[in-house]
Amino acid sequence: MTAVSADSFSFQVYTHPKLGVVIYDPVAQMGLAREQMRLFKVKTMGASTFLRAIVSKDLHEAAEVAPEAVEAYRAARASRRKPYCEHCRRHYGSVDFSVCPDCSSIRCTCGTCSCASSSRRRKAA
Repeated sequence: MTAVSADSFSFQVYTHPKLGVVIYDPVAQMGLAREQMRLFKVKTMGASTFLRAIVSKDLHEAAEVAPEAVEAYRAARASRRKPYCEHCRRHYGSVDFSVCPDCSSIRCTCGTCSCASSSRRRKAA
């Protein structure tokens, strides 16, 4: 397992035969049942929830990790001003999410990211 840490959070980088390079972030496991795990898939730049017993047996230490993908994940996790979606109020650690290609921030399953948040603030001013 390749452990990556930065500031107040750390995560592990693995490879999976079908999912490719994935990131396991302990913070993203909030609200999941013990038999589930949420992994961030680097190829699609999105997180999904899986059954732990099925996926974990095929996770292997990542031999080569694309630094730009890990940095994109790290930047998205660090750039959020709040730990929850401003639109639907769900905590980012409790939902599957993706990284917005435009603003490089976390996009909630409701579709909101920093792009929408910043435009909403500008309209209110």
